[in-house]
Amino acid sequence: RTLLQRNWQEIRVMFDFEKLIEPLPLDDFYNIYHKKRWCVIKANDFRKDLFSKVITWQKFSRYINNDRAVSGLQAILPDGRKLCMEKWNLYKSKKPTWCKKHYYEKEYLHEIWTNHGSIILTKASLLTPEISNIARAVEEHFGGAADAHFYCSYSEKSHSFKEHADLDDNFLVHASGSVRWTVYNSLENKEGDTTEHDLTVGDLLYIPKGLKHKAIPLSKRISISIPLTQGISVKPLDRKVYDFS
Repeated sequence: RTLLQRNWQEIRVMFDFEKLIEPLPLDDFYNIYHKKRWCVIKANDFRKDLFSKVITWQKFSRYINNDRAVSGLQAILPDGRKLCMEKWNLYKSKKPTWCKKHYYEKEYLHEIWTNHGSIILTKASLLTPEISNIARAVEEHFGGAADAHFYCSYSEKSHSFKEHADLDDNFLVHASGSVRWTVYNSLENKEGDTTEHDLTVGDLLYIPKGLKHKAIPLSKRISISIPLTQGISVKPLDRKVYDFS
């Protein structure tokens, strides 16, 4: 086996969903939280080590610079507006003839980044072995397909999404820095009925679909949303590592 295969397979056997949410008992997750309300699971040694290894800032930078290979990317402007490479509005100058259909201008993106916008890497659940295997643990336990969206901010001055509710259950992995979450306490989303959580590396936040929430960076950060899509025709991703050497 190659080193890549060995690393991915060793991570594969290290944990399942039950291990991912320790010390919260699985029965408590289902009886108290699943499809009902938010759940914060504070860092333990296992999650702190795993989450901190999901991605480095250097890998984040290299991935964006390889613009011909990025599968999905969005940016939040300092004024709160969202731009998306797949909606053809993440560039200013004329698109080069050699570029693929979904294009972003790196210079423009860097301008947004350094002016305290945020960058979101979508379709990224295969970006590293660690995030792939976190998503795998969710997929194997619940069925369906899990994606990963990396929410990356330059500083505590950076802007992120406004208050919103998602269409899928979400597991929020904190890989770098700190985030202040405002989460509604029930699916009725009554104004003012919220709780704030300051979360950091190794912390896991579960938000059921339909529950409103908002994130504010407290520092330079990478937090990762793992939405779980379920349905009759939904199939998990092929996460097996093939040897092409």
